[in-house]
Amino acid sequence: MRKIGLLGRSLLAVLALGLAVWTPVQAEILPGMYEVTEIVASREASERREASGRALGRVLVRVTGNADATANPEVQEVLRRAGDYLQTYHYSNEAGSLYLNLGFEPQAINSLVQRLGLPLWPNNRPRTLVWLAADTLREGRHLVDETLHPEFLGALEGVARERGLPLVLPAQDGADLQAFHVGSLWALNEQVAQSASVRYGADVILMGRLLEATGGRWQANWVLMHQGSSFAFDSRGNSMEEVASGGISGAVGFLAQRYAVRASGPGSSEALVLELSGLNDFDDYSRAKKYLLDLAQVKNAVVASVYRDRMTLYLYTVGQLSSLQNALALDRKLAQQDETGLMDLSGYRAPLGSPENPLRYRWQ
Repeated sequence: MRKIGLLGRSLLAVLALGLAVWTPVQAEILPGMYEVTEIVASREASERREASGRALGRVLVRVTGNADATANPEVQEVLRRAGDYLQTYHYSNEAGSLYLNLGFEPQAINSLVQRLGLPLWPNNRPRTLVWLAADTLREGRHLVDETLHPEFLGALEGVARERGLPLVLPAQDGADLQAFHVGSLWALNEQVAQSASVRYGADVILMGRLLEATGGRWQANWVLMHQGSSFAFDSRGNSMEEVASGGISGAVGFLAQRYAVRASGPGSSEALVLELSGLNDFDDYSRAKKYLLDLAQVKNAVVASVYRDRMTLYLYTVGQLSSLQNALALDRKLAQQDETGLMDLSGYRAPLGSPENPLRYRWQ
C-alpha cells in the first residue's frame, strides 16, 4: 500500500475545493424516474394540462415510494400547476393512439417533495429478484415463468417500472429448477431462496405464492428478504395481476420506508464525524468525497484531516443516521468497520458519529 501522509496538507487543500471527477457504482441507478407517458385524445392545451397533472402525480408516487403521495390537499393544488415543473414534452402515435411523453425537471421535483414534507427516495434503488409460484384452478401448483405466463410477467414488470423498483426475474433454467423447486417456493423457504438467488446478485429477494380461489378471487403470501431481515405480508385481488401488483406495492413500501429521506425541518441537519480508511492515493480521496456528496442523505462533506490512508470528514446530513447507514450498506462502496468507541467507567459510550466515537468505514 502506498502511504501518502506527506501529502496530507496538500490533499486537504485540494479536496476542500471539491476538485474530482467520479463515475458512481451503485445498486442500480433507475433511469426515467421523472418521465411518464399519458394517452391523450388531442393536442389541445387543455388536454395537455390535464395529462400533465396526472403525470406529475405518478412521478410523485414514484419519487417518494408512497402510493398515497397525491392524497394531500396541498399536493392536489400542486398538480393543477404541473406545467411549472415540466421540462420537456412531445407527442407520438402508436397503434392509432396519441401519446403525450412528459419529462419533469428532477431538481425542481426533489425540491417540491422536500417542501411538501414528503419522503424522497433517491434513484439508487435496490435490485429485487422475484420468485413466484401459483396454484390455479386450471394448471394446479407450478412455478410462474415465461412459458405459462408471459403476459402476466410483462404486466408485473410494468407495475414495478411504474413504482420505480428495478425488477429481476429468474431465468428458470435447469440450474434454477434444481436449486429452487416449486415445493420449496410454495413453502416460502428462506434458506433455499437465499442459496438459489446467489447467482443473480440482487439486493432484495421477494418470494410470492399466488392462490386462485373460487369466484375469481386471488390471494397471495409474500416474504421479502433484505440485509439479513425478513418481512412477511399478504395481498388480495380479483385477478392474478392485481394480487401480484399488491406484492410489488408491499415491497416498495418496505424499501421506501428504509431508504427514503425525509427532511423534518430546518433543524434536521446535523454534523456527523466519519473516519474513512483504505484510501491509497489522491484519486481514492477525491472519489470518496464525491461519492459522499452525491448521497441524498448528505448536504455537505467537509474534510477535517488527512493522514496516510485515512481521511476524517464532517458530514452534514438530512434525516436519521439509520437512513445514511442503510444507503451506505446498499451501495457497497464503503465497508463498515467495527465500532471501537471507548466506554468510561460508568458504562457511558459516546454517541455514534460523534468526535469521540466516529462512524468508521473502509473505502472499497
